[in-house]
Amino acid sequence: MKAAIFDMDGVIVDTNPHHRLAWRQYFERYGKPLSDADFVQYVSGKHNSQILTHLFTDRTLSDAESRQLAAEKEALFRELYQPDIAPVAGLIDFLQSLRNAGILTAVGTSAPLENLDFVMDALALRSWFTVLLDESKVSRPKPDPEIYQKAMQLLGVEPHESIIFEDSTTGIRAAKAAGAYVIGLATTDSVEELLRMGANEVIRDFTELTPDRFQELVSRSVPV
Repeated sequence: MKAAIFDMDGVIVDTNPHHRLAWRQYFERYGKPLSDADFVQYVSGKHNSQILTHLFTDRTLSDAESRQLAAEKEALFRELYQPDIAPVAGLIDFLQSLRNAGILTAVGTSAPLENLDFVMDALALRSWFTVLLDESKVSRPKPDPEIYQKAMQLLGVEPHESIIFEDSTTGIRAAKAAGAYVIGLATTDSVEELLRMGANEVIRDFTELTPDRFQELVSRSVPV
């Protein structure tokens, strides 16, 4: 392993409960309820543009409208999450282990730049990562592998030299398509679902990556 690439929501920070709350309040703001079943079907793992299409079924949104509405929702999310923001358990120690081993790191998130900056700066994480990619840096959202392929290119590594950490089925599909070894975090979906979607293994948080397990990962790669 030469590089570790991280999704953000559900991997670096467990934001999903607050995203769920923000989307529920946002849907209510526009007069539409959001049930748990609807959240799973229409929101979880989806790009904002897809979610907004479900919310505003009565009209076609222009690109400018879609961007403005998405920015409105993300501002609501940041307001709700600010008092509770915290890294996923064990993250900082794991990042230190990666640095000590000379392993490159990147973030590849479908979130907007404002959210990426919010998390990196609120938790003082920016210095831990060589490459930071948000939704504006790619033309095709996950499950397309573009964001992970671009992260590998910028880090100067091959897919079989990379491990990607993901929490959603959409993200795992992107990571697998990029050709990396994929570790799922069971913060959003179940262990069984993440394995079914193709994760090579699943952890609940980074405390499970003990020193011995870390050494196994460092020596592991996906066959070319």
